[in-house]
Amino acid sequence: MQHYTQPFLLKQLQQDLSRKYQVHGSRIEQIWRSWGPARRGEVLKAGAANDEVLRNPSDTSMGNVNMIIPEINLQQLAGPDPEFFLSRFHFRATHTLHEQYSQGPDGQPGDGQVIRTSMQQGLRAATRYPLELTRMMDDAEYGESFKVGDSATYNKMMSDLSYAINSGAIAPRGAAELVMQRQLYILQFFNILAEDILDLGSTSRDTAAPKKKPRKGAKQTQAAPAKPEKLPVAELLLRAQDQKSAADDYLALCRIEPAFLAPVVNMWFMSRPELLPDEKGRRLPFYTDKYKSVAFFDVLHSAIVEAAVWEYLCRLLQRLVEKPEDKNYRAILLQELSNVSQFEYSRVQALFKRSVHTRSANKYFRRSSAGGNKAATRVVMTVKPESFAQEDPLLQSILNLTDPKTDALKAIPWIQKLGNLAHTHPTLTSELAGPESEALADVSITAAFIQALAASLPLPPANSKKGQAYLPKVKALINEVDKLSDDVDLSEYVAPIYNLLEPGVARKALAALDVLVVDKAGVGLGLLYDGLAEEAMAAVHAQYEESEQALEKELDGKLSLTEPPSTAFIVEQRREKAKTRPAYSSVYSLVLTEAAPTETGCVDRTPAHKVKQSTFEVFSTLFSKAESQGSVAWTAFQSAMTDLNFSVIPRFGSIYTFVPPKDFLPPRSFTIHRPHQSRIEGYKLLYFANRLRRIYGWDDASFTTE
Repeated sequence: MQHYTQPFLLKQLQQDLSRKYQVHGSRIEQIWRSWGPARRGEVLKAGAANDEVLRNPSDTSMGNVNMIIPEINLQQLAGPDPEFFLSRFHFRATHTLHEQYSQGPDGQPGDGQVIRTSMQQGLRAATRYPLELTRMMDDAEYGESFKVGDSATYNKMMSDLSYAINSGAIAPRGAAELVMQRQLYILQFFNILAEDILDLGSTSRDTAAPKKKPRKGAKQTQAAPAKPEKLPVAELLLRAQDQKSAADDYLALCRIEPAFLAPVVNMWFMSRPELLPDEKGRRLPFYTDKYKSVAFFDVLHSAIVEAAVWEYLCRLLQRLVEKPEDKNYRAILLQELSNVSQFEYSRVQALFKRSVHTRSANKYFRRSSAGGNKAATRVVMTVKPESFAQEDPLLQSILNLTDPKTDALKAIPWIQKLGNLAHTHPTLTSELAGPESEALADVSITAAFIQALAASLPLPPANSKKGQAYLPKVKALINEVDKLSDDVDLSEYVAPIYNLLEPGVARKALAALDVLVVDKAGVGLGLLYDGLAEEAMAAVHAQYEESEQALEKELDGKLSLTEPPSTAFIVEQRREKAKTRPAYSSVYSLVLTEAAPTETGCVDRTPAHKVKQSTFEVFSTLFSKAESQGSVAWTAFQSAMTDLNFSVIPRFGSIYTFVPPKDFLPPRSFTIHRPHQSRIEGYKLLYFANRLRRIYGWDDASFTTE
């Protein structure tokens, strides 16, 4: 496995810094010069681990740090002369690693000489590398180490290569590792600092958005229903449609609201599996721009998959509402419903695991270094959840909910226990942060939906052979798209991530991503999934119309023995099919063209609702177009909806359903997750407002005071 401080990572960090300089260099220089020493010092501390930076080049309070990176200090970098930092930023961004090793900025010693001087003063590498040398002579082989067979050969080579060693072209590996450690610290520090300067110095952002992790706080949640609800199929369909609407709204906000997209991408970036150690304690590089591009790609792909899956679930339930008389047809529909709903539960369960394994439960997971190409992102639990039954039952529940053995129906008691524990033991240490709370809400609502399906319909167990009209298609598509992430490079737009808030940047990033996917897959990312539900329903209908014998073979998976078409053939088919699509954008399209037909049914504006002042203030905040939108307490939102005669029904976990009065138009309920710490703020304000706008047609002109 690649040693993580070796040249592969260093070259990536240097390329990241070079790109930032090319794209944002003049802006960074302008901002840095506009700040005084105090402001520069604050920014330097904000980007450092534990807010610790050397006070001056001789500061020994941080151990031997001053012997490795003496120039990263407050006295010089934050001093009255802004050029000290800017000249070093320019040098690191415009010179290769070998050039940085050989010479420094402004005639200063290069990295090699700095480390050699420090070693003369007692600096030593943490690990000994006997009989190993490292090539440092050029960029092609920079940092590559090799081992000499024995001491005699090593001593002879040291003598024969004395000129190269004295000049630094070849170095003992211990010294070379210190040089590369120095370069790693400096390049990483400058990458982070460049992003912080852009974030904190921007005056052109579309709107303010939260950049830091939400504060931890006790998770307040309601217990799950003790008994499963038995519902008519029409009610199950309404619930599925509400989830489909919520998924569409989420995807729409990712496409059109940078203030929503940026924090979501940042949360995904901060929860990546690469942050975890493997079984030997080794960590992958935690700061390179590649992961930001992948996070952007994965957020959008995940949102599209969610919308596509719920669309298919709605189609299956719609067909059941129509009450097909043929038992075989009904059996096919029920099996599809069982398989796909369990697939969706496994998907949101994996996202919940991703959220907690880098936050509240990060001590109990590790990466697996075995398992093929995706080994770096395979995460395993290192403990047994039952071991926390007495010590920390809240953590036990969280860990059980991440376990693949805990299916949707088994999850219900653990969700219920989580809710009960949060009320009875509010001081338990295993508290959920905001992203974890949102991921748990998705797990809860999906598990409860499957519970209602099982209680209301003769739902068969999930089956890997029967009911396979949809899953093979969507799984193959997910795998195909996941492989594209290796080729994604959107650093120009997402490094830093909050650069997406600059005018027009998010739109350009979405367009660039679409171009890449079209080139590789034939159509844009969203359009890959457009029509998938329709194709699967056609396959279901084809199964029904076949003879009983052919149907049996189809359900047993024995008809798909022909060789699958080539990737090139599939891509060409997609290109041809794309030519027949309507001009307006699909709900899945990343790049918007003409407006698609409205879904809300709220074409005609209704008269403004006359409400009391407190309710007016709630909706004014939600629909505000101001940069700083403030926040709304959950209790205030509940009261405002009650003022409009909506019924508020706690469902499970932190999920609530708002039911309009009988004469309300449109007569649609909606279900939503109570946000973390019971406050609607940041990007969540956009989500709540968008849900209400799309369902009821509300905006800032829909309310007036009595």
